[in-house]
Amino acid sequence: MSFPHRSAIVAWACWSLAVLASAAHAPRLAVEIVTLSPRLLPLAGAIAVFVALVAWLQREMGLALARSSFGAPQTLVTSGPFAYSRNPIYLAFAIPLSSLALYSIPGALFGLALYFAAMTLLVVRPEERDLASAFGPAFEAWAARTPRWIGLPRQAA
Repeated sequence: MSFPHRSAIVAWACWSLAVLASAAHAPRLAVEIVTLSPRLLPLAGAIAVFVALVAWLQREMGLALARSSFGAPQTLVTSGPFAYSRNPIYLAFAIPLSSLALYSIPGALFGLALYFAAMTLLVVRPEERDLASAFGPAFEAWAARTPRWIGLPRQAA
């Protein structure tokens, strides 16, 4: 059974846990959140950059933000940013998580590790199974030359 909002739930749950871990390590973050300090603007900016990247990447995929992108995949996008990462939208979420390092490097690292582990297990692997089923050899060829998260594409043999 597919759960269409799983990636968003996993991402924001990891963000929330990373914020809590960062605040436990750097109590001034909690104070700044409670007082809505303007010093939170870099964190808000990182979230805005993430949202802008998602909009751009969805455009690259031929999707509109106003249209639901859930359901069976219709096309396999392998060019542009998808030549360097099979999951550039999910990779973009590293930006707001990394911004927590302004307060707590351990909190940010915890959030990043938790996020990549949870996304790989709960979201990416099931999506890859769906893509392999829908696109067969085309997906297998793309997966063989394109890293799951980020890197240089490998040349086809």
